[in-house]
Amino acid sequence: MSLDKAKLCDSLLNWLQTYQVPSCTSKHDLTSGVAIAHVLHKIDPSWFNKTWMGRIKEESGANWRLKVSNLKKILQSMLEYYHDVLGQQVSDEHLPDVSLIGEMGDGTEMGRLVQLVLGCAVSCEKKQEHIQQIMTLEESVQHVVMTAIQE
Repeated sequence: MSLDKAKLCDSLLNWLQTYQVPSCTSKHDLTSGVAIAHVLHKIDPSWFNKTWMGRIKEESGANWRLKVSNLKKILQSMLEYYHDVLGQQVSDEHLPDVSLIGEMGDGTEMGRLVQLVLGCAVSCEKKQEHIQQIMTLEESVQHVVMTAIQE
């Protein structure tokens, strides 16, 4: 069963908001990558550390090139995290097109990207804490998030 990635994006936005990071109120906020970077930093501060956070440009505004640059750095770091820390390979079919996210705010591709963030959260050392956090969400949202994990 494949999830509707746009619906997935809405539910995953609810999940991201539980991390209480700045600029995480709408899907549009996510297109800069800043909120996602803050969430990754909370998921594993030793891997997604302050130095790494410093490479994410906070003031991308309407400049889609800066957004895409941020998103590329985030995706690359997540793929390295999956490989080096979690010992997993991410198959190409799960890779989001970050250019579509940065330029168009594409919800489907954003869903894919945030799904990778979710994978980091539920596979890392502190996965119990992150799963507890998911359990605080509304039941319908929990269901979508759990399906996303299984996918």
